[in-house]
Amino acid sequence: MTETQATDERAPETVGVSFPDGRYGRRRAPRRHRPAVTAVLTAGVIAAGLVAAWQLTVNSGKSEVSERLLAYDDSVAGQVDITFEVYKPAGEGATCAVRSRDLAGAEIGYAEVAVPVDERTHLEMTYTLMVEGEPNTGEVLRCWQAD
Repeated sequence: MTETQATDERAPETVGVSFPDGRYGRRRAPRRHRPAVTAVLTAGVIAAGLVAAWQLTVNSGKSEVSERLLAYDDSVAGQVDITFEVYKPAGEGATCAVRSRDLAGAEIGYAEVAVPVDERTHLEMTYTLMVEGEPNTGEVLRCWQAD
């Protein structure tokens, strides 16, 4: 009977292992690194991102119509007086969406207010919004150019 004695508890090292041909696929040759191609692709992606950001800024940047809520008065039951200012191009009209919500956040009144065509670029308006419930806020959601 033959006995194998190990000098330590580790598995014996395999030196010069060769695998059978075709069993584990073909060994790949090391790939060449191409820093110039990587640099060109990186520059292209950065340039495309900058062009996209610029286009988004131009297309959706500063609107020609803007609004600002000045005050709201909910002291009269069933209505809210919303005072706001509108900045618009001279000689053009606009439309503004106003609403009121209750304490729970539910919308209890909504209207689209027509801003008249005027040569002034800055108008201050007060709109009386009729509500169904007890109002907590008066808001101007947004304004846009009239068609």
